[in-house]
Amino acid sequence: MESANNSCLRCGRCCTRFAVCITPFDIVRIAQATGMEPEKFMDIVPEPPARERTEPALMIEGMPSLIVLKRDGKSVCCFYSESGCKVYSGRPMLCRSYPFRVPDTVLNLIDMRSRACPRRWLPEGEGRKQYVRDCLQYAEEVRSYRKMADEWNKTGGTMGEFLIFAILKASESPPL
Repeated sequence: MESANNSCLRCGRCCTRFAVCITPFDIVRIAQATGMEPEKFMDIVPEPPARERTEPALMIEGMPSLIVLKRDGKSVCCFYSESGCKVYSGRPMLCRSYPFRVPDTVLNLIDMRSRACPRRWLPEGEGRKQYVRDCLQYAEEVRSYRKMADEWNKTGGTMGEFLIFAILKASESPPL
């Protein structure tokens, strides 16, 4: 059993402060889990000049943009509720791995020193193993997404056109 100092507080700060970048693989997972059309839960935002995330920017109507989960006017994720995530089983890989990453050479968690978490923590036991698996899957999905983005960005287009392109690519070749 994990102690309180080695587990997420479930405070919701990560769900209520920042945009959640999503990949085409996340879009497919969320659509399958919710039955929702992607346009209902995703949004595009202009790529900020300085950002800490590594997801690729897409050329959408000539502007470098990021795909994120929709938020309300207060930056709250569209799937967040007081009782937790409304799409927990289909949540994005960023949410599954946050606030950790796994270096490519060592299967160990590295705390990303999150601005959202009120305290630093590291899971133990099976929780730790699951975070490692999720971090590795997320890294692979971002690598695959980067290849899609490189191909897409040669011509660019509208968000609708990107969705068709990306969902087809994600369905044809899942990263894991």
